[in-house]
Amino acid sequence: MKRIWAAVILAALLCAAAVCGAAEGEGVVSQATCSIVPSGDYYLVYCFAQVHNASDEVICLDEGMLSLMNGEQLLSTSDVAQIWPYFLSPGEDGYLFDIVAFEPNEDGIVVPSVSGISYDLQYMTIPKEHASHVLEASARIELNEATEEMSVICEITNPTGADAYDPTISLGLYTHSGVLIYTDGVTLQHVGIPAGQTILTRFPVDSLFVQQWKTYQALPEEARVSAVFRMDED
Repeated sequence: MKRIWAAVILAALLCAAAVCGAAEGEGVVSQATCSIVPSGDYYLVYCFAQVHNASDEVICLDEGMLSLMNGEQLLSTSDVAQIWPYFLSPGEDGYLFDIVAFEPNEDGIVVPSVSGISYDLQYMTIPKEHASHVLEASARIELNEATEEMSVICEITNPTGADAYDPTISLGLYTHSGVLIYTDGVTLQHVGIPAGQTILTRFPVDSLFVQQWKTYQALPEEARVSAVFRMDED
């Protein structure tokens, strides 16, 4: 069984493609992929995507839908939860990550064969004066080869003159050739970064993903991270 779902995962990693239904000049899904992970009697399809704001407006997600395809066959549709960060300024990139569950059918077969991901996203624009404030961010990937435990350590610095409360951190992991394979994000509720100060935060990566990446020699080598915050008057 392990070989079966491993083969399907490989197909998903290699073949998943993004199609975005948004109008030209808005948010564009520039990369998308998925990983398929067994969970009891179910399989979970983790869907990851990079969104680029190609417009000259600040945008946020109004509503969105993703579709998982096997060739021309529609396997499943699901709502898109949100973009990380919530607001994208012109030229900025954000990330999507959603989970679709597949349960056994009448034959007891649950392994989905995914060849592509299609996104249909609709956006709202907001006044530029309400855009988020950018923090300085860098990240490094740490991997324990023996335990296959991976973490992404993010260093966030507040270069502004105001304290940055509830910062939102968004990240994507990429292979050496620039292929997106994983995304994550979090808003640090009730956390503040004093003006001019720096904090560290840690994103753990499930070892199941690490095992898949090692099998296909597709370990991430680059972590791209961004961090923003909003002031009370925004």
